[in-house]
Amino acid sequence: MKIACIQSRILENRPLCYNHITELVENLINVYPNVDFICLPERWVPINPKIERNFQNERGEDYLFIKSLAKNFEVNILSGAIWEKRNNSDEDKFITCYYFDKNGREIGRQDKIHLYTYELKYFQPGDTLKIFKFSDFYFAILICFDMAFYETPRLAAENGADILFSPTQIRSDGMDNWKIYLQARVLENRIPVLACNSVGSVFDRKFRGNSQIISFKEGPMTPSKLKILEGPIDKSGYVFDDVDLHFPRKLRKIRLNEKIHKESIEVLKID
Repeated sequence: MKIACIQSRILENRPLCYNHITELVENLINVYPNVDFICLPERWVPINPKIERNFQNERGEDYLFIKSLAKNFEVNILSGAIWEKRNNSDEDKFITCYYFDKNGREIGRQDKIHLYTYELKYFQPGDTLKIFKFSDFYFAILICFDMAFYETPRLAAENGADILFSPTQIRSDGMDNWKIYLQARVLENRIPVLACNSVGSVFDRKFRGNSQIISFKEGPMTPSKLKILEGPIDKSGYVFDDVDLHFPRKLRKIRLNEKIHKESIEVLKID
């Protein structure tokens, strides 16, 4: 599967962000015209200090921009995370990532399941992990904090996902932990991961990009060796890879069969 992160910079307003992302996608496709999937970061538009002004109506302006981008460039796109209010209800707010095919059709969306710190105050958590099909492969979308909990990626792997896409917004002081999380999820599930991070500043927090595509070098089954491609640091751009998903399938079948389920393990606490 030919995949790419669009590592965009958070600019002053939406029109500037739209133009910036369009330019990055155009540059990517000029170099890699056969790219299958493009993933955007979790956050790629500025945040208004008045939080209530950041929510869009369901399938609003940001949705329509990404939909048109997919159609115009004839490429499958994952929208990053959109803050949307559903059913015109202040109680029905979600952080969600849309999947558009190359005709600009909405195939589905994944709501963020694990909400991070302040998000708990404003959003409802998703309660369903969706496994999407593309060609002969399957994938799941884990939005940022969803990758910090091993159960969610494992659930995706056990239910047939061949790759995990993760739109993220990781600030500078969290980058080291983030990279460990990503590599751990790849290794423990034997599944490739694409994680797309944004660039820029939001209030006093700095985001440095350095998006990651982590897969496996084909060779011996054990020890498995990681292949890591990284996006630029502190500047916008993209990172592309043609990821082999067949070899990790073999690795994953072995790894998941080796697991001893926790229900079979007795825990004895000794004081």
